[in-house]
Amino acid sequence: MRANTLPNHQKAAPQIRPASKQDVDQIVPLLVQAIGDIAYALAGEADHERAMDILRDYVTQENNRISYQNITVMEQDGQVAGMLVAYAGDDADRLDQPILDRPGRNQDEKYALVKETRPGEYYLDTLSVSESFQGQGIGRALMAAFEQQGKELGHTRAALIVEQDNGRAMQLYERQGYVQDDVILIGGHEYDHMVKTISDL
Repeated sequence: MRANTLPNHQKAAPQIRPASKQDVDQIVPLLVQAIGDIAYALAGEADHERAMDILRDYVTQENNRISYQNITVMEQDGQVAGMLVAYAGDDADRLDQPILDRPGRNQDEKYALVKETRPGEYYLDTLSVSESFQGQGIGRALMAAFEQQGKELGHTRAALIVEQDNGRAMQLYERQGYVQDDVILIGGHEYDHMVKTISDL
């Protein structure tokens, strides 16, 4: 009969925390995993390596859409297992300006930044979970953290967009209480703009 043995070390509990500049190398791949070709529009650059370098710069800088200041991460086993980017819709134009003003940015129409959010919303720009950590409820935990952030900041409405052919994500958001109120065209793809009242959470 085998005796029960205790593990040599206990795994650290998952932790949701604000991102830091030091997380950049784990954040950028998760960002690109979630937004796909929009990454090149954000960077204003077609070359993959150059675009990734530009995104890394944005994450480590302040006062832009994908700054570490707007990112929350789920840390598990010493790794960034998931992340979200969120900000107030009222701040969207201000946060996009440094991206639009980057010297050398490609001005081709396909790199135009489409306005995804509106004033009065707390906007979930990006939600991404590492493939090796999927199926563990991390996405739901990050969604809850996002909505709690919005409520604490005094927002009454949360919003996000989801590509219309992404049925899995659509179902997740609908189950969380989000309803579609508009359609936005980005890079030739249609996205549903979805909203949820969070003031009564």
